Amino acid sequence: MNRSIRIAILDAVPESFWADDRGITDSQKFMNLLQPQNPAARLDRYYVSQNHFPHKIENYDALLVTGSPCSVHDEHEWIARLTELVREAAELQMRVVGSCFGHQLIARAFGGEVGHNENGWLIGNFAVHISQVHDWMQPTARVTGMYHFNQERVTRLPAAAQAFARTDDYDDYGYTIGENIMCFQGHPEQSRQSMTNFLKATDSLTPRQREHAAYHIDKGETDAQLWGEWMMRFFLG
Repeated sequence: MNRSIRIAILDAVPESFWADDRGITDSQKFMNLLQPQNPAARLDRYYVSQNHFPHKIENYDALLVTGSPCSVHDEHEWIARLTELVREAAELQMRVVGSCFGHQLIARAFGGEVGHNENGWLIGNFAVHISQVHDWMQPTARVTGMYHFNQERVTRLPAAAQAFARTDDYDDYGYTIGENIMCFQGHPEQSRQSMTNFLKATDSLTPRQREHAAYHIDKGETDAQLWGEWMMRFFLG
């Protein structure tokens, strides 16, 4: 792929959390994942948790909303502003992708619900089963591995959403809304070292939860590059 496209990466991680992974931001990780898939793409990053937003989203073809340590239920002004920006992008028929927090925020923006995982924290590399294959899923795979790090999830999809991927614990892991919105719960941008760093920085786990998470972080390689290719193909339409 080598086609011109302008993508705004909306980084929802507050600056105070960057130290958890040697100062490397989520937006930089997504740039590292996506740029090799399409060298002609222009990737601009905005730290929305610091109220750094695109001046005009009409300057872009697509948006990517990252994960965040924040909850979509937090009453931050920037979360409300980000929600409205996503709705505006949808009205303009822009391509929109949401990962983890972004996946939850977008679901909530269009009438879905977000709540706590029934089994608590989900941390590690877990199988993602593809239940509906779309044209942008090239090369095709029916089962992929991806890192997870969350304690909330979408508990009810928006009425217009269609699930396309699931895990053993979560039927609505990935969904689309129409032709221009695609969201998933996991983290293709994160490396094993980053996951280990985040685990060390999370102090709300019991020893047994920490042991379980460490085991699953080290459980084989993920299919991050494949998901990066799928994302770029989706952006290009």
